[in-house]
Amino acid sequence: MINTIFLVVEKRLKASSNLVLWGFVALWYGVIFYLSHIPAATSASTKGLVGGDDTMNAIFRFCAHLGVFGVLGILLYAALQRSFLWLRRSFISALFFTLLLAISDEAHQYYVPGRHARLQDICTDIVGAGISIYAVAMLRRFSSATTD
Repeated sequence: MINTIFLVVEKRLKASSNLVLWGFVALWYGVIFYLSHIPAATSASTKGLVGGDDTMNAIFRFCAHLGVFGVLGILLYAALQRSFLWLRRSFISALFFTLLLAISDEAHQYYVPGRHARLQDICTDIVGAGISIYAVAMLRRFSSATTD
């Protein structure tokens, strides 16, 4: 089942151009940039989504960082693998570019009223990207091993 899914996805990726994959990377980072541009007074409203509890709000924000940058990491990994076939370390390269974008995001937040640049957020972003990219890489490896 997993093998079939990956074959379909690989055929679609091969049919798509590199520009489309990089477009998804840019679009997703644009979403991240937009969300990090929301002033603190508005972004604190997520507290209301989780019932006004500070602990739940912190967990929600932690998971949001993991997920959002996890998706960015996967998109970068796919774009790098498709664009640079000679690149043997696309996992590390995707993490490196995710790190640069996470630093850029936190630097941007520094200038948004009421927001702060936090090293903890950068670390969370990298962990989210690392887990996601690793999962995709292992699924691809498992999928290719079962077809051999």
